[in-house]
Amino acid sequence: MSRQLALRMSPAVAFYQVDLAEAEELLIKWRHPLHLPDGDHPAGRPYTRPFGSLAFVMEDRGRRAAAIVLASTINTSVSKVHGWHRYNTVDLARIARSPDRRDETCLRAVLRIARDYLVEHWIGRYPGWDARSAEMCGGRPQIAALVSTSLPGTPGHMYKFDGFIKIRESKGPKGGGHQNPSAANLIRDGARGLWAYRYPEPIRLNGPS
Repeated sequence: MSRQLALRMSPAVAFYQVDLAEAEELLIKWRHPLHLPDGDHPAGRPYTRPFGSLAFVMEDRGRRAAAIVLASTINTSVSKVHGWHRYNTVDLARIARSPDRRDETCLRAVLRIARDYLVEHWIGRYPGWDARSAEMCGGRPQIAALVSTSLPGTPGHMYKFDGFIKIRESKGPKGGGHQNPSAANLIRDGARGLWAYRYPEPIRLNGPS
């Protein structure tokens, strides 16, 4: 077997869509700040966002090196100034890497792959979201922006230097109604930055148009 054929059959680096449970396992194992153990969850806090989600894992020659979770936005309105809302915006809800030293600088690449290649898989995943997006966006579902939140006490440089703009800073929900209290409230002062990347052209079912 040629080396090129072997590489095609077993890629050096690849992204795979996985069950949310697998991504959750990695978030806990890799000690993501929102999934550390607490009194109620001694093995690590589970992923409990009650919204649609789509998970991916990056593998390095079969070794799991990074994970991301895309999700529907928490708030119906994301940014009135920019015209972004739940049905034309996707949330990069989690991004994490293995603690292995080989993966120390991989998150910039993971962020870009998620932004430019994985987000489009959201369209077609949830028929209800697609229908509402089409209704609100001129007849076809579309994604105009990707948003993500920097954790309290972090400057968000990864987003800033990759084309994201900071929309606002706020604290997470305290609980009540349909929302659980945010785990981020327990980190530093609880203030998180919301960052957004505007696509040059909205992503539609067959790619940007």
